Amino acid sequence: MNDFTVFGVVAGYLSVVNIWSAALVWWDKRHARLGRRRIRERTLYLSAFLGGFFGGVWAMRGFRHKTVKSAFIWRYAVAATAHLSICIVAIVLMI
Repeated sequence: MNDFTVFGVVAGYLSVVNIWSAALVWWDKRHARLGRRRIRERTLYLSAFLGGFFGGVWAMRGFRHKTVKSAFIWRYAVAATAHLSICIVAIVLMI
């Protein structure tokens, strides 16, 4: 594969996972308002770990959802940091 193909695959993956992460936050907010069954926080952490932290943070700020829960924000940041760390290690090993 050439560099453009790899870039396209990574960009496509990150686009999909960030849209999915934002949709999860929206769905959780909607169900919270309606008094329905909510999305597990572990699922939201997993979406951040898989690379969807930008979409998740955007949705949390936009929908004003889970922005006051400091324990959640801290764990979400750890999941995002873990993802970035793994990516950096993978890039360094490829060089």
